[in-house]
This record gives sequence, structure tokens and C-alpha cells, in this order.
Amino acid sequence: VTLSWDDGHISNISARFLRQSCPCAECVEEFTGRVVLDPDKVPADLKVLEVSPVGNYALSFVFADAHRTGIYNWAFLRHLG
Repeated sequence: VTLSWDDGHISNISARFLRQSCPCAECVEEFTGRVVLDPDKVPADLKVLEVSPVGNYALSFVFADAHRTGIYNWAFLRHLG
């Protein structure tokens, strides 16, 4: 996934890294913040099938492994990139 920012910065983030970094409650314990997703179980060749805006503050992704519950806000995406 390539994101172009207003300040001219370009972020290139692999689908696998996005999936491994998913902030949703299925992947990260809601109250402790402990990551429960095993990053090694995310396929190296994982693809993003769909990208959708979430209001004006985030993006959501549908991954080829059928995961779709993460909401990635702009600040988090910038941090990842």
C-alpha cells in the first residue's frame, strides 16, 4: 500500500506488515494492549483486496485472509510508514 501525504512524504507499507500491525480487538487485547496475533502466521504474500475510508480519520482494509475489522487512523498509518 502506498500513501502520499500532504507534506510530500510517501509511505510504502506491505500488506503483511499492515495485517501484523492490525489494531483491532481480535489482534490486540482491548484492555491490556497485548498483541495476541501471531505475526508469523500472517502469510508473506498476503494481499490487500479492498481499502475503504472510515470517515475522514482512517482507512479499513480487507485482506486476502478475510480479516477486515481493523481501523487504521491516519496517525497510526503515518507511524507505520
